Amino acid sequence: MIKLVALVTRKPGLSPEAFRDYWLKTHAPLAAAIPGLRGYRINIAGDPGEQPPAPYDGSAELWFDDLAAMTAGLGSPQGGVAGEDTAHFAASIEFLVTEEHVILPSPEVSA
Repeated sequence: MIKLVALVTRKPGLSPEAFRDYWLKTHAPLAAAIPGLRGYRINIAGDPGEQPPAPYDGSAELWFDDLAAMTAGLGSPQGGVAGEDTAHFAASIEFLVTEEHVILPSPEVSA
C-alpha cells in the first residue's frame, strides 16, 4: 500500500473557515469518488501553539494499493474532476508519494 500526501496552501482571499468548508463539503466527495482509493483523510491546520506555523493550511492523505492503482485513479475522469476542483480552494499543492510505516496505530475516533 502507498499513500499520497498532499500539502495544501489556501487560495488568497479565502478565509480559513471558507477553505475548510469548501474542502470538506465540496471537494472531499469529489476526491472520495476516485477509483481505487482505499482511504482518504483530510487534516486542517489549527493553532500551532508553541510550534512555529507551517507553510501549509492543511494536508490530505490518500491510500492506494500500489503506484499503478494511484496512477489509474488520478488519471480517471473522477480524478480529473477532483484535480480541477482544487483551483477553487487551493493556491498550491505539493505531493509526496510515501510508503507508510505505522509505529503506533491512530487512536479510534468516535463520531
